[in-house]
Amino acid sequence: MKTLTYTVKINQPVDLVFNIMTDKSVYPQWAKAWGEGMDYKGEWKEGEHIAFFDQSQGGTKVHVEKLVPNELIKTTHVAMVNTEAAEIELSDEMMKKWIGSKENYYFKAEGDSTTLLEVEMITDEAFEEMMQAWPKALESLKEICESD
Repeated sequence: MKTLTYTVKINQPVDLVFNIMTDKSVYPQWAKAWGEGMDYKGEWKEGEHIAFFDQSQGGTKVHVEKLVPNELIKTTHVAMVNTEAAEIELSDEMMKKWIGSKENYYFKAEGDSTTLLEVEMITDEAFEEMMQAWPKALESLKEICESD
């Protein structure tokens, strides 16, 4: 497993950044770094599951291990899903390598009106190239937050 870290400084308070990042209606706008038509089913609540997917390829399902509003979200990838967010059988080695990957978000206030958002991915190095979409996604999130 390899740890990859991506950060962005957003000129908005932590609560606004947290709320926008977890807003289902905004998610497709910043997650388009991975493809058009991104969506999710589930809730950003500790102990819950969220399936992230696009309309053409499907995606992944995470278990929300820990969620402290405005501070952190820790998730573990537990399944692959189809385009309707239903779990699918792990049919190849790459899918199997993805299961168990960790995706963690840390929200740090810098003064009253700036947030440092850090995304930590702990995954097989085979996914390092796919994770290069994070800087673009975070830049989109920053633009959305700062235009609010």
